[in-house]
Amino acid sequence: MHDGAAISDALTDPEMFGPHFRGTSWNAWRAFVAALFAAPMTTEQVALFRLYTGRTTAPATPFTEAALIVGRRGGKSRVLAFVAVALAVLRSYDEHLAAGEVATIGVLAQTQKQGRSIFRFVQGLLREIPSLRPMILDETQDTILLSNRVQIEIAAASFRSTRGYSYAAVLADEVAFWRSEESLNPDTEILRALRPGMASIPGSVLMLASSPYGKKGALYNSFRRHYGKDDARVLVWKAPTEAMNPRIDPAIIAEAYEEDPEAARAEYGAEFRDDLADFITREAIDAITMWGRHELPPEPGAEHQAFVDPSGGASDSFTLAIGHQAGDIGILDALLEIRPPFDPDVAVAECAALLKRYGITRIVGDHYAGLWPVARFAAHGITFEQSARGKSDIYADFLPLANAGRVELLDHKRLASQFVGLERRTGRSGKDSIAEPKGAHDDCANAAAGVLVGLDLDRRPAMVRSGDLLTGHAALPLPTVCKGIFATLAVSRQGIVAVIFCAMTFDDTMVVLDYDAGPLTGGLFSGIATRLAELATAIRAQRGGVLFVQPDLVRPAQVAGYFVHEIPEHLQLSDLLLLPAAAHIAAGRVKLCLPAHLKAQTSAFGGALDFRGGDDGDDPLRRAALWAITLALDPPP
Repeated sequence: MHDGAAISDALTDPEMFGPHFRGTSWNAWRAFVAALFAAPMTTEQVALFRLYTGRTTAPATPFTEAALIVGRRGGKSRVLAFVAVALAVLRSYDEHLAAGEVATIGVLAQTQKQGRSIFRFVQGLLREIPSLRPMILDETQDTILLSNRVQIEIAAASFRSTRGYSYAAVLADEVAFWRSEESLNPDTEILRALRPGMASIPGSVLMLASSPYGKKGALYNSFRRHYGKDDARVLVWKAPTEAMNPRIDPAIIAEAYEEDPEAARAEYGAEFRDDLADFITREAIDAITMWGRHELPPEPGAEHQAFVDPSGGASDSFTLAIGHQAGDIGILDALLEIRPPFDPDVAVAECAALLKRYGITRIVGDHYAGLWPVARFAAHGITFEQSARGKSDIYADFLPLANAGRVELLDHKRLASQFVGLERRTGRSGKDSIAEPKGAHDDCANAAAGVLVGLDLDRRPAMVRSGDLLTGHAALPLPTVCKGIFATLAVSRQGIVAVIFCAMTFDDTMVVLDYDAGPLTGGLFSGIATRLAELATAIRAQRGGVLFVQPDLVRPAQVAGYFVHEIPEHLQLSDLLLLPAAAHIAAGRVKLCLPAHLKAQTSAFGGALDFRGGDDGDDPLRRAALWAITLALDPPP
């Protein structure tokens, strides 16, 4: 005879838990509890059981393992608290305990702070049920010790902290979102670590409770293996928020579906996401990890490069990766991670010291770092240039290098964990992006991928480098007089606008006066017209400013009241313009003026002018530059 009926009845007993789970809105949860403990079920509960488990036959024996896949605000936390307290007070574990030992009901969450909501429900139930209140012997911030040799304890999910206990039950909250930079598969490894602690108490219960996320991890594996199978040893209960909590405002769910349908299907619909996929496998990372190699000294004769992912010191790490190319292989030499909290100035100084060991005076930084690192690194004699590539593009370029075995990583646990944790997400437009999951970090992976991809790109023949536009390694001052001034405007598919302001001198040299780039805004044409007028006055242009735009921008410019010229159709394929533009630059017919050069040192423009075959044709700065060179030096007849 098992105690399932007693536990199920306690949920509705007015002397026990009944007052805390009143009303019909808890009907689905009553069916779940009855199924979990194999208690007798009503006809309505059997129907709910079949609907949310995919099974046809009601259970005859209690489950010792369950996966509860329910949308947000569905009531999971309160039911976990009930299960914890019910197992603590309605079962006896004395015969399985040694002298001085207690049985533990463990509540695990991503962090101890996140587990406190369940712990507060546990405290409330024990304190407010008169028959249970006297059982409390002692309380701390994370543990309640009861008089029957049982303790209920909340803890952060860690494969270390779960060892050494005799568990009567383990309740894993939001297990689909457990993250750890110390482990590649934290949920699986934590569950593996705690199972021995459950073996000493027969009938101990393991419950995974979470709204779903990607199709991976312990929760998804339980769903895939056990859902809808009458003979499965694990009970999998999968239900949307409104089914488990009919009192939720439907407008909240409807608004979530409007804002992000895929996220809402997971968060409220309890469906695993189809738009997420693993970026790279653990096996692929293991294959390129040089085990036992933690840092390499400077390689004599090698040209070392560096990539930095700066941070302000509050939440993210400040990371620096250094590498060099050896034939076809990109080698990661050093990875410095400064974990928060820290003083940014101290972090920069530490990075500068490492850079000087490797003879590096120029570094590339994360695309979203802003301009504050420029001055900080300059104070140490190091030039900081913002990456022309976004983080997602860097990861996309890193993947084929890793799969082909053309890079070598250091033996660094967080680096490997961050790479394996990256996700490929398909947006509404169908375009893929690669990034860390919400709440996770990728600082080490970003820096390592940045330097290794940069090394590989430098192996491709450079058709044009930004340095080729200088005169004696220096930019030209603004001309005092010129023939005419013009600008070219390009927009990427993502809505990033780039405009380049150029002039023709009397010796038929095209000079880049200035440029700008940023998101598409309503005052775009007004700002360009103002800047063209300012520059025309400064250089005493004999012909007024002309703006060339791609065809789809002609009409918006006219509506805004500005006359523009359309980029000719034969110039739309910018890749075909690369060779002629490279020839003009090599001949010294394209030069950079000081305002543009100063910006190029600290922004993506420098990278946009480092043309190589196969570079991104959608880069608006690159297209605007190619159009400007072609229109100025190869004008249509």
